[in-house]
Amino acid sequence: MNGGDPGSTSALGGALRGHALRLADLVDELTPTAHAVHAGRVDHAVAERDLLVSTADELDRVGALLQQWTATTVDSLARLRQLDHQLAAAGLEVSGNKVVESLGPSRVDPDERLRSRELLQELLNRVTSARAKQLARLARELDASRTTLARLSDVARSGR
Repeated sequence: MNGGDPGSTSALGGALRGHALRLADLVDELTPTAHAVHAGRVDHAVAERDLLVSTADELDRVGALLQQWTATTVDSLARLRQLDHQLAAAGLEVSGNKVVESLGPSRVDPDERLRSRELLQELLNRVTSARAKQLARLARELDASRTTLARLSDVARSGR
């Protein structure tokens, strides 16, 4: 999982949250049935309401996670752009995930460039580490959500 395009990821998160709201509205439409219980009638919609509430909660949770991921991605990209300016000023560049000296002659003092390289490597490590941790968390949460939604789907299909 590479994280995808931030705009598309945010749009997907927003769509999931919108679907969660629509499901919550359906629960509200089923609620009058609950009042039948008070009138001595059996409420046959309890299970349906519970499934809708659980599904809506899960969709909202996943949508929020995707939107949080988008914020993390945008922040990381901004920090990397800022780092690019610092790298260029120090005569350095990123190769893979390492800060290295740019090819060709440099006007930057070698001692200063070494200090800058160490500092900028640490900054790069922080940005990439934070993003990797968030991506791993998102992957775990999406996997758990897939399991939860599959279980809810099985329950809905079985009529339990």
